[in-house]
Amino acid sequence: MKKFGCLVLSVLMLGSFAACGGVGDDGETSLTSEETQKFVETYGDWTGKALEVTAIDKGLGTEWLKDAARAFNKGTGAKIGVKADEQLNERLASVVTTDSCSDIYFSFSAELQWIEWALAENIVPLTEINDNLAYRNEQYAKFGVYEDVRYIMPYVYSPTGFVYNEEYIKEIPAYGAFTTGTFPTTWQGLLDMCYSINNNWTKTALGQKVVPMSWGASVDDMNYIFKGLWAQVDYEGFNNYYNQAYRPSVKNDENKNLLVNDSTIQVLDSIASLLNPQKNASGKYYPANSFSDSLGHSNRDAQQKFLNGLSVFCVSGSWFETEMKEQIEDEELSFYRFASAPIINEGDKETVYINAPSEYFMVPKNGKNRNHDLAKTFLRYMASESATRLFHASTGVPCSLTYKTPTDSLSAFARGVAEVTDRSAHGIAGSDQLPSLSGAIHFQTSAMFQSLATSERSTQKCTTLLEDIYAIQKADWDTRFTAFGL
Repeated sequence: MKKFGCLVLSVLMLGSFAACGGVGDDGETSLTSEETQKFVETYGDWTGKALEVTAIDKGLGTEWLKDAARAFNKGTGAKIGVKADEQLNERLASVVTTDSCSDIYFSFSAELQWIEWALAENIVPLTEINDNLAYRNEQYAKFGVYEDVRYIMPYVYSPTGFVYNEEYIKEIPAYGAFTTGTFPTTWQGLLDMCYSINNNWTKTALGQKVVPMSWGASVDDMNYIFKGLWAQVDYEGFNNYYNQAYRPSVKNDENKNLLVNDSTIQVLDSIASLLNPQKNASGKYYPANSFSDSLGHSNRDAQQKFLNGLSVFCVSGSWFETEMKEQIEDEELSFYRFASAPIINEGDKETVYINAPSEYFMVPKNGKNRNHDLAKTFLRYMASESATRLFHASTGVPCSLTYKTPTDSLSAFARGVAEVTDRSAHGIAGSDQLPSLSGAIHFQTSAMFQSLATSERSTQKCTTLLEDIYAIQKADWDTRFTAFGL
């Protein structure tokens, strides 16, 4: 069975001082008295003090967090329990504001939700642990901060891009800028590979001809690629968009050029070339480099088709291996690898979009045990070098905090994600400016890419689609700031 990176005897010993403990009757690693003393010196003695942590049970699972809680409990005497909730993201808004909710939540939410909770004093500031939070990216560190006060602790750092079939890449005939055996590093190479798959290769799987790409068209998957390419082509312009200051009015389109400009139009046109819209026998356009029914696919559908061998690559990210863990382990699959979106213009830097802020920790004011000090101490522990390394080793997904990557314990896929992330520029879609915090500049692009995949490709089409997105932002602009009294 395929192994996901994990630490066996040391899985419960996240503290760097816990390397010498023995194994107790329960099969878990135990701490020596000296190690326990050092743990208490670092985090305090919390003997008998309880906390309830509820975590979203999707993708990453919750075993890594349960392991962390057990280690913290052994070292401090605390009684922290972890509950898994598959529907937490849908329920979070209704539970975090109630009395006797959990003491800590690990999930994700819409842009404005955590701000609303903070303004209503439903979650407590995490100012005391700020000095323990060294984030990998300055832009990412701004997440969770409003008026210089931190309210949430972003934890997951999710690089996005393409996941490809390494075995297929070795078979596809070379063509143009595509070389057999190497996933393309240029956009033209990617397009040439797609052409060769469609025209020079006769590979079939499950009785169907293999297509170049699968993507979750119904859930905005292509947005990851769009933002990564935007940051690649115009890093400064990308950041200017997300760091734009609040404006009392947009009636004269003051900020339109931040979204609709030559760079974003080029990026959208490049994606259109990848989708490759062509007419079918009925005269309707469809994405010729993907499945004819792609528009109805979710990210799980797209990843499943990829694992079934029906496509050469899919749009996904660092979570791919954990999200698809069941099939990967059941079928002992190992052919999948990670790549950033190829370079559009010669001389541009390889760039990955970080799906942000992704999952994070927060502490409700009215948690059932009303022990905010212990909750913050546990989060300080989760921010430690050893805890972040174990999170990465256990899930294969990078942590947003600074730490040394545990390469020896990662799978081949997770090592690839780490290598790409370490060598690339990072596009972070968000900031501590009001337009970003309020969601005023957030945009859903699934309809845009669906239209792009089912229409004749043209520069004017790309321009119009971006203008439509801006028009939606403009119409909703003023109402987005009402929660801030503006």
